[in-house]
Amino acid sequence: MEKKNDQNHGANDNEAVLNEVVRNTEMGKNTTGQLIRVTEDRQMKASLLEQQRRFRQLNQQAHTALAALGTHGHGQGKMAKMATTMGIASKTMMDKSNRNLADMMIQGATQGYTDCEMARRDHPAASAGAMQLLDELQNLEQDIARQMKSYL
Repeated sequence: MEKKNDQNHGANDNEAVLNEVVRNTEMGKNTTGQLIRVTEDRQMKASLLEQQRRFRQLNQQAHTALAALGTHGHGQGKMAKMATTMGIASKTMMDKSNRNLADMMIQGATQGYTDCEMARRDHPAASAGAMQLLDELQNLEQDIARQMKSYL
């Protein structure tokens, strides 16, 4: 089975899946952090803070698992971080409504879920532990999309 060209840079399936968790959770942490600073709505801010906490927790677990493999995580690249930051800034410059923020979170959660699914299919030999973290991340992404729909 030919592996797809991915952003994980892993030498094996475990490393690749764990790096996907690191990359995806890092993007989630950064995005929620930026949106927390944008919103003035207390309920939205509380939701985003909880999401950020969950992203951080999964990120740390993936880093710990990678360290146990004798390697370290490859998070978002500098250009990807900058593009995300600029994209959010431009989308929130004129519209800081909960609806707009929720729509952005839903889009991000959907992309995150899709990226996890591709990692799962591209790296079928990953361990049960690595796949469990991927499952937890996908569940988080689904929870975020469901929760944010209430703001639309």
